[in-house]
Amino acid sequence: MRRATVFAALLLMLVALALAAHWLFNTSSAAPDGSLSCSVKPTCDVGEVEVLRMSSTSNAHAGTPSGSAYGHTVCCTTAGLGGECTGVHDVVLTLSGPDNAHVASDGSYAVEACLSVGDDATVDCTYGPTCGVDYACLVTISGSTNAHVADCDGADDYATKVCCLATADNCPTVPNPSQTNTDADLEAGGASVTGDADGDACDDDDDNDAFEDDVEVYLGTDLLDNCPDDPSDDAWPLDISMDKMLTVVLDALNFRGRIGATSGSPEWLQRLDFNMDGMLTVVGDALLYRGMIGETCT
Repeated sequence: MRRATVFAALLLMLVALALAAHWLFNTSSAAPDGSLSCSVKPTCDVGEVEVLRMSSTSNAHAGTPSGSAYGHTVCCTTAGLGGECTGVHDVVLTLSGPDNAHVASDGSYAVEACLSVGDDATVDCTYGPTCGVDYACLVTISGSTNAHVADCDGADDYATKVCCLATADNCPTVPNPSQTNTDADLEAGGASVTGDADGDACDDDDDNDAFEDDVEVYLGTDLLDNCPDDPSDDAWPLDISMDKMLTVVLDALNFRGRIGATSGSPEWLQRLDFNMDGMLTVVGDALLYRGMIGETCT
């Protein structure tokens, strides 16, 4: 098939598909705030961490999750949270034993109940009549040692609250000391970007424009921005004209005369090789405009 015939077929296809269901480039959803959340329930939900077992919700003895069969469990959750007493952690309470135990906030017992977080996060537990901002109440206790426990529901609570704060490690398995999360920051700043909970060190698409970072490096586009700030800012891979709108004439027609071109040929343009396979094709590259004609970014 002659190149002109291939392109004509491509153009007809793009025009027909311009009215198809849109791929939602600019959507909005709230990113998780990473705050610690705790409650007392019979069993913890998937993703929650068991911190402590209790014989009742008031005037109770305590036990560890592995050492006690009590029917009330202190469950906490936030990204990257664990119950280990190693690594980055803080002791919630110490217990006189793994079951049927009294508790202490002064560290006087040997058995520990802990909260742990990833290496780039922080955890801190305090005790007092009220919990500080962003601190979650886990239980209340009758004293600093030899104490009973109760929940934090406001009925039959003890005067001293056990309050913990845990910041979410947005890359629990990858070092990310700055905790930078570009797409969440862009969304928080008012940009039409869908933020997520993944920090830059473990996020393959830092600007959430549906093109992974390695693809944008290959194309030469801005991997930390998904919409041009000016006519010289090549931020959105599909927006060849950098005018914040996808059109047949200014964007899709850049494939005219280039279908089948490979690296090193006169018609080759790496900027159009969206799938990084070394060849400009209808299916692998040009059809990414399917349903996208008329889409804009802000």
